[in-house]
Amino acid sequence: MKFSAFTKPLLWVLASLLLILSLASCGVTLQSGENGLYDERHDISYNHASPVYEAISLVKEYGKLNVTEQESYVLHTIPGTDPTKMLATEDFNIVYASDIDMPTLMQMAPTILRICNDSLEIKRLEDAVAIAALVNTYETGTSIDYPGLTPIRSYKARFESVLYPGFYYTLTYVEYDTDLKLDDVNYGKYFLYNAFDKRFIPIDDTIHTALGLA
Repeated sequence: MKFSAFTKPLLWVLASLLLILSLASCGVTLQSGENGLYDERHDISYNHASPVYEAISLVKEYGKLNVTEQESYVLHTIPGTDPTKMLATEDFNIVYASDIDMPTLMQMAPTILRICNDSLEIKRLEDAVAIAALVNTYETGTSIDYPGLTPIRSYKARFESVLYPGFYYTLTYVEYDTDLKLDDVNYGKYFLYNAFDKRFIPIDDTIHTALGLA
């Protein structure tokens, strides 16, 4: 069979489209239901992780998450992580397999702390001892009521770990211009805040000093 000069390019385009469609059809689909998020192809159930877990980057498209008939999200693999254990949505939120537990901040043993204004990093701390002290303070400290006062500074505090290279543990760094006093107790000016778990923990001036504000 002979093809004209016009027909040959058209056949290549059609073949390419078929290849793309076939690859797209290979992606998994997670359906939201009574048992969480279910991947029928691999018989895996996933859970939504707390918002403190934030994907560092999105490596490649893996499938989609159907929340409702009208709402869905593209799912991506994340660095150094088995996709049957953990994936990220296009807005960097994490879903994880129900047979694993997400690590605590202490278990992550972070060695880098990135202080960010949204996505822009303004300071990086790599003092492992100082970071470990902040982690210990946050994990073991007693949470106080969030006062709802307007801080003079508020940044994302992204803790990064070589043990879990796919995601950050992200808290909010809050700083006030004067010491916060509640019931005659002085809690200082500096805090780490987890809005999801409602943990508001006083910390020392490590981040304040690192920002060159001391």
